[in-house]
Amino acid sequence: MYRLGIIIFLLLIGASGFTVNLWAQHVMPGIPFQVQARDRFNQAVKQQAIHVNAAIYFSQDTQLVYAEELLVNTDEQGVFQFTLGKGQFAGGLFTSLYKIPWEKMEYRVQIKIAIPPQPPIAGWNYQQNWVDLGSVPVGIVPYALYAVQTADSPPIKSKGRSVNLLAADSLVIRLENPLELDDGIAVTLEAERLPLSSPGYFIHRDMVRNQLIIFFTAPYTGYITWLIVD
Repeated sequence: MYRLGIIIFLLLIGASGFTVNLWAQHVMPGIPFQVQARDRFNQAVKQQAIHVNAAIYFSQDTQLVYAEELLVNTDEQGVFQFTLGKGQFAGGLFTSLYKIPWEKMEYRVQIKIAIPPQPPIAGWNYQQNWVDLGSVPVGIVPYALYAVQTADSPPIKSKGRSVNLLAADSLVIRLENPLELDDGIAVTLEAERLPLSSPGYFIHRDMVRNQLIIFFTAPYTGYITWLIVD
Protein backbone atom coordinates (compact mmCIF):
# COMPACT_ATOMS: atom_id res chain seq x y z
CA MET A 1 0.00 0.00 0.00
CA TYR A 2 1.27 3.49 -0.82
CA ARG A 3 2.49 5.59 2.08
CA LEU A 4 4.05 9.01 1.82
CA GLY A 5 7.22 10.09 3.48
CA ILE A 6 7.20 13.48 5.16
CA ILE A 7 8.52 15.24 2.08
CA ILE A 8 6.13 18.03 1.30
CA PHE A 9 6.01 21.52 -0.09
CA LEU A 10 3.32 23.91 1.09
CA LEU A 11 2.92 27.34 -0.44
CA LEU A 12 0.37 30.07 -0.02
CA ILE A 13 -0.06 31.77 -3.39
CA GLY A 14 -1.99 34.49 -5.14
CA ALA A 15 -2.95 36.46 -2.05
CA SER A 16 -2.33 39.97 -3.30
CA GLY A 17 -5.35 40.16 -5.61
CA PHE A 18 -7.91 38.57 -3.28
CA THR A 19 -8.76 41.51 -1.08
CA VAL A 20 -10.22 43.76 -3.77
CA ASN A 21 -10.89 41.94 -7.02
CA LEU A 22 -12.69 38.83 -5.79
CA TRP A 23 -14.65 40.67 -3.16
CA ALA A 24 -15.87 43.18 -5.72
CA GLN A 25 -17.16 40.29 -7.85
CA HIS A 26 -18.91 38.71 -4.83
CA VAL A 27 -16.75 35.59 -5.11
CA MET A 28 -15.77 34.29 -1.70
CA PRO A 29 -11.99 33.98 -1.39
CA GLY A 30 -10.25 30.86 -0.15
CA ILE A 31 -6.73 29.87 0.85
CA PRO A 32 -4.84 28.35 -2.10
CA PHE A 33 -2.15 25.71 -1.62
CA GLN A 34 0.29 23.82 -3.78
CA VAL A 35 1.68 20.56 -2.45
CA GLN A 36 4.24 18.17 -3.85
CA ALA A 37 3.85 14.63 -2.50
CA ARG A 38 6.53 11.94 -2.64
CA ASP A 39 6.38 8.30 -1.63
CA ARG A 40 8.61 6.49 0.86
CA PHE A 41 11.17 5.99 -1.91
CA ASN A 42 11.31 9.75 -2.50
CA GLN A 43 9.48 9.37 -5.80
CA ALA A 44 6.78 11.82 -6.80
CA VAL A 45 3.26 10.41 -6.74
CA LYS A 46 2.33 11.29 -10.31
CA GLN A 47 -1.06 11.64 -11.97
CA GLN A 48 -3.10 10.05 -9.22
CA ALA A 49 -6.35 10.94 -7.50
CA ILE A 50 -5.83 11.51 -3.78
CA HIS A 51 -7.97 12.50 -0.81
CA VAL A 52 -7.03 15.67 1.06
CA ASN A 53 -8.00 16.71 4.57
CA ALA A 54 -7.16 20.32 5.44
CA ALA A 55 -7.76 21.37 9.04
CA ILE A 56 -7.37 24.72 10.75
CA TYR A 57 -6.29 24.92 14.40
CA PHE A 58 -5.49 27.74 16.78
CA SER A 59 -1.72 28.13 16.70
CA GLN A 60 -1.20 27.36 20.38
CA ASP A 61 -4.01 24.84 20.77
CA THR A 62 -5.22 21.46 19.53
CA GLN A 63 -8.82 22.64 19.23
CA LEU A 64 -10.10 22.00 15.71
CA VAL A 65 -11.44 25.25 14.26
CA TYR A 66 -12.52 24.03 10.84
CA ALA A 67 -11.80 21.11 8.51
CA GLU A 68 -12.79 20.08 5.03
CA GLU A 69 -12.04 17.28 2.58
CA LEU A 70 -11.40 17.29 -1.14
CA LEU A 71 -10.56 14.84 -3.92
CA VAL A 72 -7.80 16.15 -6.18
CA ASN A 73 -5.34 14.89 -8.78
CA THR A 74 -1.58 15.15 -8.80
CA ASP A 75 0.13 16.23 -12.02
CA GLU A 76 3.09 14.75 -13.88
CA GLN A 77 5.43 16.16 -11.22
CA GLY A 78 3.43 14.89 -8.28
CA VAL A 79 2.07 18.36 -7.49
CA PHE A 80 -1.53 19.02 -6.60
CA GLN A 81 -3.39 22.25 -5.91
CA PHE A 82 -6.46 23.00 -3.88
CA THR A 83 -8.24 25.97 -2.36
CA LEU A 84 -9.21 25.69 1.27
CA GLY A 85 -12.79 26.89 1.47
CA LYS A 86 -13.97 25.02 -1.62
CA GLY A 87 -14.17 21.52 -0.15
CA GLN A 88 -16.73 19.54 1.85
CA PHE A 89 -17.12 20.40 5.54
CA ALA A 90 -15.53 17.77 7.78
CA GLY A 91 -15.86 19.15 11.32
CA GLY A 92 -14.75 21.89 13.67
CA LEU A 93 -16.06 24.76 15.80
CA PHE A 94 -17.18 26.69 12.72
CA THR A 95 -19.18 25.26 9.82
CA SER A 96 -17.72 27.65 7.25
CA LEU A 97 -14.30 29.08 6.51
CA TYR A 98 -15.91 32.52 6.40
CA LYS A 99 -17.27 32.33 9.96
CA ILE A 100 -13.81 32.02 11.55
CA PRO A 101 -12.73 35.16 13.48
CA TRP A 102 -9.76 35.89 11.23
CA GLU A 103 -8.84 39.10 13.01
CA LYS A 104 -7.03 36.95 15.59
CA MET A 105 -4.48 35.86 12.93
CA GLU A 106 -3.21 33.00 15.08
CA TYR A 107 -4.01 29.88 13.09
CA ARG A 108 -2.21 26.98 11.45
CA VAL A 109 -3.30 24.62 8.69
CA GLN A 110 -2.62 20.90 8.98
CA ILE A 111 -2.79 18.81 5.83
CA LYS A 112 -3.33 15.07 5.58
CA ILE A 113 -3.64 12.98 2.45
CA ALA A 114 -4.71 9.46 1.61
CA ILE A 115 -3.57 7.81 -1.63
CA PRO A 116 -5.65 4.93 -3.00
CA PRO A 117 -3.44 1.87 -3.51
CA GLN A 118 -2.49 0.85 -7.04
CA PRO A 119 -3.82 -1.63 -8.01
CA PRO A 120 -7.00 -1.11 -5.95
CA ILE A 121 -7.50 -3.16 -2.77
CA ALA A 122 -11.01 -4.29 -1.84
CA GLY A 123 -12.32 -2.63 1.31
CA TRP A 124 -9.67 0.09 1.36
CA ASN A 125 -11.00 3.09 3.31
CA TYR A 126 -9.31 6.45 2.86
CA GLN A 127 -10.55 7.60 6.28
CA GLN A 128 -8.32 4.96 7.86
CA ASN A 129 -5.25 5.82 5.80
CA TRP A 130 -4.49 9.47 6.46
CA VAL A 131 -0.84 10.48 6.38
CA ASP A 132 -0.03 13.63 8.33
CA LEU A 133 2.09 15.96 6.21
CA GLY A 134 2.59 18.59 8.88
CA SER A 135 1.23 22.10 9.31
CA VAL A 136 2.01 25.66 8.30
CA PRO A 137 0.94 28.99 9.81
CA VAL A 138 -1.86 30.76 8.03
CA GLY A 139 -0.34 33.68 6.19
CA ILE A 140 -1.58 36.54 4.11
CA VAL A 141 -4.93 35.41 2.69
CA PRO A 142 -7.09 35.64 5.85
CA TYR A 143 -6.95 39.44 5.67
CA ALA A 144 -9.15 39.09 2.59
CA LEU A 145 -11.49 36.77 4.49
CA TYR A 146 -11.62 39.25 7.35
CA ALA A 147 -12.50 42.00 4.88
CA VAL A 148 -15.41 39.90 3.61
CA GLN A 149 -16.70 39.40 7.15
CA THR A 150 -16.75 43.01 8.32
CA ALA A 151 -18.41 46.11 6.94
CA ASP A 152 -15.62 48.22 8.41
CA SER A 153 -12.65 46.54 6.72
CA PRO A 154 -9.16 47.45 7.91
CA PRO A 155 -7.60 50.02 5.57
CA ILE A 156 -4.85 48.56 3.40
CA LYS A 157 -1.66 50.60 3.59
CA SER A 158 0.37 48.55 1.16
CA LYS A 159 0.16 45.32 -0.78
CA GLY A 160 2.24 43.91 -3.57
CA ARG A 161 4.54 41.29 -4.96
CA SER A 162 8.27 41.67 -5.50
CA VAL A 163 10.26 41.02 -8.63
CA ASN A 164 11.96 37.63 -8.79
CA LEU A 165 14.69 37.69 -6.16
CA LEU A 166 17.93 35.84 -6.86
CA ALA A 167 19.87 34.66 -3.79
CA ALA A 168 18.78 37.79 -1.93
CA ASP A 169 19.78 38.49 1.66
CA SER A 170 17.02 41.04 2.24
CA LEU A 171 14.20 42.97 0.62
CA VAL A 172 13.31 46.62 1.27
CA ILE A 173 9.66 47.65 0.88
CA ARG A 174 9.31 51.43 0.81
CA LEU A 175 5.94 52.77 1.89
CA GLU A 176 3.89 55.82 0.98
CA ASN A 177 1.64 55.78 4.04
CA PRO A 178 3.21 56.16 7.50
CA LEU A 179 4.24 52.86 9.06
CA GLU A 180 3.01 52.41 12.64
CA LEU A 181 3.89 49.95 15.38
CA ASP A 182 0.41 48.44 15.52
CA ASP A 183 0.02 47.90 11.76
CA GLY A 184 -0.79 44.33 10.78
CA ILE A 185 1.88 42.81 8.53
CA ALA A 186 1.69 39.53 6.60
CA VAL A 187 4.49 38.20 4.39
CA THR A 188 4.49 35.10 2.19
CA LEU A 189 7.45 33.51 0.40
CA GLU A 190 6.40 32.41 -3.08
CA ALA A 191 8.48 29.91 -5.02
CA GLU A 192 9.24 30.23 -8.70
CA ARG A 193 9.40 26.47 -9.10
CA LEU A 194 9.22 23.19 -7.17
CA PRO A 195 10.62 21.81 -5.02
CA LEU A 196 11.32 24.64 -2.59
CA SER A 197 13.48 24.80 0.51
CA SER A 198 12.75 28.22 1.95
CA PRO A 199 14.89 29.98 4.54
CA GLY A 200 13.39 31.65 7.54
CA TYR A 201 12.92 35.40 7.68
CA PHE A 202 12.30 38.23 10.10
CA ILE A 203 10.75 41.64 9.66
CA HIS A 204 12.21 45.02 10.66
CA ARG A 205 9.98 48.09 10.84
CA ASP A 206 12.19 50.99 9.85
CA MET A 207 10.04 53.81 11.22
CA VAL A 208 12.63 56.51 10.47
CA ARG A 209 12.81 55.74 6.73
CA ASN A 210 9.17 54.58 6.57
CA GLN A 211 10.01 51.19 5.12
CA LEU A 212 9.81 47.51 5.86
CA ILE A 213 12.90 45.30 5.59
CA ILE A 214 12.59 41.54 5.21
CA PHE A 215 15.81 39.77 6.22
CA PHE A 216 16.35 36.14 5.15
CA THR A 217 18.26 33.64 7.27
CA ALA A 218 19.81 32.25 4.07
CA PRO A 219 20.02 33.49 0.46
CA TYR A 220 16.51 33.34 -0.99
CA THR A 221 15.38 32.93 -4.61
CA GLY A 222 11.73 33.55 -5.41
CA TYR A 223 9.03 36.16 -4.82
CA ILE A 224 7.74 37.96 -1.76
CA THR A 225 4.08 38.89 -1.37
CA TRP A 226 3.17 41.33 1.39
CA LEU A 227 0.13 43.00 2.91
CA ILE A 228 0.11 45.81 5.47
CA VAL A 229 -3.15 46.91 7.09
CA ASP A 230 -3.92 49.64 9.59
